[in-house]
Amino acid sequence: MDSRVGAELCAQAGEDEAFVERAFRDVLRRPPDDEARARALEKLADGTLSRATFLHELVNAPEATRVRELDDAVALGLAARARGERLSWLQAPAGTDERVVEIPWVLSRLLASGRVLEVGYAYAEPAYLGALVRAAVEVVGVDLAERDVEGIERVVADVRSLPLDDASVDQVLLVSTLEHVGADNTGYGLPAESDPGSRADALRELRRVLRPGGRLLVTVPLGEPGDHGWYRLDDVAGWTHLFTSAGLFLEEQEAYELTEDGWRAAPSFRAEGVGYGDRGPAASAVLCTELSPGRFRRLMTPDGLVRTVKRRARPLRHRS
Repeated sequence: MDSRVGAELCAQAGEDEAFVERAFRDVLRRPPDDEARARALEKLADGTLSRATFLHELVNAPEATRVRELDDAVALGLAARARGERLSWLQAPAGTDERVVEIPWVLSRLLASGRVLEVGYAYAEPAYLGALVRAAVEVVGVDLAERDVEGIERVVADVRSLPLDDASVDQVLLVSTLEHVGADNTGYGLPAESDPGSRADALRELRRVLRPGGRLLVTVPLGEPGDHGWYRLDDVAGWTHLFTSAGLFLEEQEAYELTEDGWRAAPSFRAEGVGYGDRGPAASAVLCTELSPGRFRRLMTPDGLVRTVKRRARPLRHRS
């Protein structure tokens, strides 16, 4: 058979309902809602909508743009991880949120194997969670909220008091979560709190469960310091002080800000007057940090001293 005719027959094969389900999952990464399914099936049946036009509409929907942005972020991060490259000096388009920076930054530093604790996974992006599952590490998701994700061991717990043994995980991921600890989380279906000290408590608890040599990857929003109810905003100095006061050593740190040209590395970021949502759909800037347990013990090593001197000489040191 002619290959092009064969491709045409393959594209038109099967029932319309199965085609619509598959198209939604492939393009928008979700099942169709009832209204969209009914509309598509009706129009496909009466011939006022072709399969090609239906796919065209899905691909050009605003929702598909978001899927593409996250897909790009995941692909970039996982490919870098496979090469052993730790991404830095990332760039992303204007109009996007901080996930397009956080996700590749974190995934490129994800362990090749071991037990990884993902904190706050219940409201994480599906693309990010899917990447963790595909990365062939043992993923443990901890959250006060529940979410059933195949391939992730679920632990319903407060990050300030984890039902985990000392030194039982190899890596901790804390992606845009720390700023919500001890805050008003009623928007997530959780109780309201107002306890700024909870963030340090959470970091100390995560330090406890990390194995010697383990790493904690943290991303947090940057801006003019302030308590905004459901999240805490701070500048580089404020977040750094929180990390070190919890007994953690800064291995690596990068700041990014959303500019008119998109997301760019910001080694000289100034937080004055910068608020959440001022420049785009979410954070206006983000801080990506890799931490290790044992601040003072780490400082006593030659490598630790070198890193500290270089960081103080240039507050935000970037790695190629």
